[in-house]
Amino acid sequence: MSDWMQQYLDAWDSHDAAKVVAFMAQDATYEDLALGVTHEGRAAIAAFVEEAEQFSKDYKFTAVSEQASGDRYALEWEMAGTSTGEAGGLPGTNKPYRIRGVSIGRLDADGKIKEDRDYWNLADYLTQVGILPPPAS
Repeated sequence: MSDWMQQYLDAWDSHDAAKVVAFMAQDATYEDLALGVTHEGRAAIAAFVEEAEQFSKDYKFTAVSEQASGDRYALEWEMAGTSTGEAGGLPGTNKPYRIRGVSIGRLDADGKIKEDRDYWNLADYLTQVGILPPPAS
């Protein structure tokens, strides 16, 4: 695992928005495809990170794999925690979850994240925390 990618996940695990956005370029774009939201600039990204704390106070990321070429990267991760509060119109259920996802992005000339797109399975999360019923067998 490259140092910066592990440090980036560690910043998320700290639940400190300032630590996360320190990895971002001033004009970074952060897109969460599962939630259908895009945030532009450090202030908007920081607000998104703070909202993550509302839906799960104990989330942690684990790196699964990574790929990098030039200024492009892909980071596969697992996020685990407990649904502890309401966020984005979804209620907290106090149930655990473990989801896999991937971040695809591009760095600027200073090594800061210029673009990041996160892909993960929202239906899987909603099923694990009891908001959606499990799929029929």
